[in-house]
Amino acid sequence: MWPAPVSAGGIKNQNGKADLTVYGIITRALLYADDGKQSALFHVDGSVENTRVGFLMEGRINQEWGIIGQLEHDVGLSNPAGNASLGDNGETISDETAFGIRLADIGIAHRRLGMFSLGQGDTASTDRVAVDLSGTDLANNNNPADMGSGLSFRNTADNARTATLGDVFDKIDGIDKDDRIRYDTPEFNGIQAAVSYTDGESVDIGAGWSGEFNGTEIEIGAFYADYKARDFGTDDAAYGGSASVKLENGLSLTLASAVKTSETTGRDDANYLWGKVGYSTGLFSVGDTHFAISHGVYNNFGQNDDEATEISLGIVQDLESVGSNIWFLVRNHELDRTAQTNDDLLIVSTGVLLNF
Repeated sequence: MWPAPVSAGGIKNQNGKADLTVYGIITRALLYADDGKQSALFHVDGSVENTRVGFLMEGRINQEWGIIGQLEHDVGLSNPAGNASLGDNGETISDETAFGIRLADIGIAHRRLGMFSLGQGDTASTDRVAVDLSGTDLANNNNPADMGSGLSFRNTADNARTATLGDVFDKIDGIDKDDRIRYDTPEFNGIQAAVSYTDGESVDIGAGWSGEFNGTEIEIGAFYADYKARDFGTDDAAYGGSASVKLENGLSLTLASAVKTSETTGRDDANYLWGKVGYSTGLFSVGDTHFAISHGVYNNFGQNDDEATEISLGIVQDLESVGSNIWFLVRNHELDRTAQTNDDLLIVSTGVLLNF
């Protein structure tokens, strides 16, 4: 990101020298869940993208150097989707009243040398497995646990709750957000790379490429993250990537895969392979409509020999005049666990995301 000149607009901050942008997300949804024994309808805050607020400062130091400051907060959430659960005595859900810090970051950018960032923010591995040109990532992305992570599978033998969606599904997003120093290279022929060093002395690297040929869009991402130097439980390292292709006629194909290695003797590495076929079209004047069917297989996340699978249909309607979206999702989850048979877990969700 190269800082915009002051004349580009925005709110002037107190020193009158740089642009200040206030931004955020408000999102609400209905979430229906059926675990084979019970079902319930929840009123929730979004989970793929939760409600938040942020401040972005941008300015030029001179013709070669610029500065960026970003402060972003998770606000108190009313019924976050991840807190939804189906118990023996009915559904439960709870508010999260505390504010949380998502980003507190300062970046110094140079036209030819790239950008250095210092603070809490995305590490170099963040979102490298989340490349998606289908337009439906708000509905069905490669982490099925984003919507209803606290919902549990039930053993068919005694209806006991076993693993939650959060136990057996994970997109393995590298180190994600952390206190770190990060360097991003300049973009060269669509290629850009980054490296970061975290407060816990872990190092990760990431790279991406994007391009367009005769109306066909292509985007690729990849990462490696070393967990050894910090407390990531029994995890040793992680690596993976994603790729997405979108044709001029609206058809798209997206693939993602990642591996999380374990340092515990006898514990198998967790891994997954996930794919999505999508189609975008202009059904309505308010914006494009995006459809996609996804399927993924997630192995060894909860315990050895676990195989969790998902299949879903996602629809996202763009509201271009206000830069926002409406989504609809149907997703079925299965868990194959040794010496145990579980009911499928079905969720249906629809909601609105407003950007400001």
